[in-house]
Formats: sequence, structure tokens, C-alpha cells
Amino acid sequence: MQAGHLHSPASSPETPEPDASDNGIPAVSPRIPGGEVREEALRKSEDRLRATIEAALDCIIGIDEQGRVVEFNPAAEATFGYRKREALGRTLADLIIPERLREAHAAGMHRYLETGERHYLGRRVEMTAMRSDGSEFPVELAIEVAEGPEGRIFIGYLRDITERRRSVEDRIRLESQLRQAQKMEAIGQLTGGIAHDFNNMLTSIMGYLTMARERTEHYGDARLAKYLDRAERSGQRARDLIAQMLTFSRGQRGEPRALQLGPHLAEAMRLLTSILPSSVEIRSEFARKIPCVQLDPLHVEQVLMNLCINARDAMEGKGTLTLALQPVHGGACVCASCHQPVKGAFVELAVGDTGPGIAPEVLDRIFEPFFSTKEVGKGSGMGLAVVHGIVHEYGGHILVDTAPGLGATVRVWFPAWFPDTPDADGPDSGPDSHDATAAPAGLHGRVLLAEDEASVREFMQDLLGSWGLAVVSAENGVEACERFAADPTGFDLVVLDQTMPRMTGLEAAAQLLKHRPDAPVILYTGHSEHLTQERIRGAGIRAQARKPLDVPAFRALVEELLPARQTR
Repeated sequence: MQAGHLHSPASSPETPEPDASDNGIPAVSPRIPGGEVREEALRKSEDRLRATIEAALDCIIGIDEQGRVVEFNPAAEATFGYRKREALGRTLADLIIPERLREAHAAGMHRYLETGERHYLGRRVEMTAMRSDGSEFPVELAIEVAEGPEGRIFIGYLRDITERRRSVEDRIRLESQLRQAQKMEAIGQLTGGIAHDFNNMLTSIMGYLTMARERTEHYGDARLAKYLDRAERSGQRARDLIAQMLTFSRGQRGEPRALQLGPHLAEAMRLLTSILPSSVEIRSEFARKIPCVQLDPLHVEQVLMNLCINARDAMEGKGTLTLALQPVHGGACVCASCHQPVKGAFVELAVGDTGPGIAPEVLDRIFEPFFSTKEVGKGSGMGLAVVHGIVHEYGGHILVDTAPGLGATVRVWFPAWFPDTPDADGPDSGPDSHDATAAPAGLHGRVLLAEDEASVREFMQDLLGSWGLAVVSAENGVEACERFAADPTGFDLVVLDQTMPRMTGLEAAAQLLKHRPDAPVILYTGHSEHLTQERIRGAGIRAQARKPLDVPAFRALVEELLPARQTR
């Protein structure tokens, strides 16, 4: 065959001419023109972009230069309450921007289009958006600009941050509660420590005043007796203030019992006339059926008196004071002093006044001890702090309603108590008072005294000695145990301070009673936190006394515990 008769592959009518640049590989498919390939790739790219936008968890909203919506993804539909077909073509300002913010939005758009100033572009900012029902909510927004065939497109990425804001607010509130609790605990510990030291000083001061007043009866010096009486009254006021400090710090436990608050408050109201001027009108609003509470009646009176004095001072002695008592149920409210949520059934004691109200800047501090808006010397700042201590001691809470110029109402909530039987104590007459006149000397016996505070130890030696008792003193519990162990039957009475270095009074009593179980022991203290009657009796201690000592009551206690042959 001749070579000219052969058809070369390059000349075949069914095969395209090879391109030298691709080593014989066809540049274009013979079945798909080049434009169709580009369109297919573009379509696939658009489909991927559309799927990404529709699957996004954040709202993606696009607007043109006229502010009209050109993109509105499913997340935006769910967040704002519009269907996509409802949103497209509408202006963004009318759709999701609150009316008060639309002018600023329009100004920002205009400024960017005129000057290119990118104030918000490329940044994450927080703003307020609006749903289809008109409700507003916080969003995080980021805006970018894209150039399109029809001009610039503004793409907004929005995220509803309502839950984030709520979480932040909850965290801030919990941190505030923690700080408040820590602050009140620290102040309480400091207050209790200060009160303990003052009690020691007052024990000797008031004790010596009592002993001095006894001696004036023999000399008949009326003027000296008057001076001593005045000094003793001042000491009693100091003692009462210390008692309030200890109550705030939860160092003094009450003796709760089942109470009907109505009769107790009715009785206490009679005492209000002594602390309230006639220019203050008293109104009472007591509900008919009120559950019982478990409280110490003396603490109830203390709460009432402190609240009424506070209201009197707020009104500057002129106005209307309202007392109300009713059952309530805790719900969506928070205690004003401990900042904890309040839940459960309570009995509310409310004291309202017609004074100027409580300023917002001091509302969070009114329960702090020694905080007062009064002039120096016109208030100790302990009234509401004591109320805080007592109320929370019994598991209660405090709410405050106030507004500038509209007075204030302090609402104390005590937990309601529903006993198996309906019986509850009526009005109490309070503890028996002791005769202020000390009994004459006439005691015999040997007393072991343990007291670490030198001034109190000296006073107790003088006091017991003035009654005819021989006193052996020790500076701490360890020394007292050593002296007792050396002669267990040589002591007729043991008097132990509770708070001492190296060994507490309770620990010392336990050691002493191992040597002689029937030894009469008196424990005395001014800081009785965690000391219950069960714990004291369980330790074998016969009796307890509180600092500063009530001398006649302490004398009666000593007489009771000494063997009968040693008193006359």
C-alpha cells in the first residue's frame, strides 16, 4: 500500500486536532462547550454557598445599598419571626430595628456610602434588635461588605445573646451573693470578737460598781450612791449594745418556742409608747388567721423595737408608723440582707413609716453593723444589723419596700411552723428578774477559778472572796486541771471561763470530772456560739452564767451549787 493512501490519526474526521501545549490531550470536550462548564461550576458553588447559609446557626441577613433585604436565612426566620418571602424587599430598619434606633442606623449607612467610614464594619458589636411581635432582645452583630454585579451588598451576621446575657447576670448576682455572705460572715466574726473583749471589761467594771454600791449602804453617802447608779446605768447600756453585737454575729442563741405572734406583738405595742413621741401615730393591721412560728419571744421584741426606733428616726419623730402581721408565701423575691432567693411559707411582720424613704445608694448597706446615715453620736448603726442577725438565726429573711419621698416598709419573714397540735405559747412575761440588792456575805468553801483575762480574774477573786469563799485561781484550763488533779476533794465549786488558750472551759470540765464526777462546775462566757444546753449538760456541767455577770443571779447560782452546810 502507498503511504499516501493511509489516513493519519491527525487527519481523522472524528478526532480533534491535538494541542501542542497539552501533549495531545484535548483542551475541550467535544460534547460540552466551554461556557457550559463554567456555568456548571458556578451553579455548584452557589448550591454549596446556599446550603452553608441555610444551615448556619447564626442569622445571616443581606441588604443592598438602599437598605432592602436581599437575603434572609432560616436562622433569621426562626429568630425574628418572619418568613423569607415576607422579609425580602423590605427595608431592614422597618423589619428588625427598634424605632428609636432607626435614625442612627440610617445615618450610619449614609455616612459609609458617602465617605467610606467603616465605624462598625469588621467588628463584633452588641445592639438591640426587634422581633415581628415588637419585642426587643440583645444581639451580637458583625457586618461585612461584598461587591456584586448590582452594587455593594451588606452582609450582617447576628446572634441572639439573650441566654448569654442572662448567664452573665446570674453569675454577677451569684458573685454578689457570695461577696455579701463573705462580708457579713467576716463582719460577724469581727463583731463577735470585739464583743467578747468588751464583755470581759464590762464584767469587772459592772461587778466592781455593784460591790461599791453595796458598801455605800453602810456609809449612807447619797451622792456617791447616785454617781454609782448613773455609772451602772451606762454600763447596762454598754452591755445591751454588746448583746446586740453578739446577736448580729450569731454568738448568742435564743430559746425558740412555738409562738402566736399576734398576742406577743399586741403586748409589745404597749411598750412603744415609751419610745415613740405622741406625734407619731401607730396603726396596726393584723390578719385573723396566722400560723405559729418558732422564736424566742425576747428576740421578737428586740426585732420590733429596733424596727420601730429606726422608723421613728426616719420620720424625725412625726408621722405614721404601721405594724402589719400576715401569712405570706415566698416566690420570685430575694432577701434584702443576705441576697438569697426566698421560698416557702412565712409569717410577715411589717413595720412601715411615712419618712423620706431609703436612698438607693445606701440600700445595700443598711444591714451592715455600725453603718448609719445619722450624725455622729446619734445612733450606733446596730439596729438593722441586729434585726439581720436575729431573723437569719431562725431561717427568716428581710424584704424592703421603699421609694424616695414615699417612706419605707421593712418586711420581716419568719418561717411558719405548723405543729401537730394547735397549742402554742401565749404572751410571755419574760424571765424572772432578780433582786438588785446583793445578799449579805455568809458563804464558806473553796473555789477553783479558771480565767485567762487578768482583770476579770481579779474581779472574780474579789467578788467570791467578799462572799466569804476561799479562791484558788488559774490562768487557763490546763493549769486548772493540774490544780484540781492534785486535790480533787479539796474544792467545793469550780468556775470555768469557756474561751481560754490551750484548753476551753468545756474541755477542762471534761478532764476535771474524770477525777471527780460529782464536782459542781459553773461555766461562764460572753461568747456562747455553738454552746447549747444539751452540750453543756452532756459535759456534766451543772450551770452556765453569761458575761457580764448579773451579780445577784450569780450569787444565787453559787449558793445553789454549794453544799447546804456551807451557806448560812
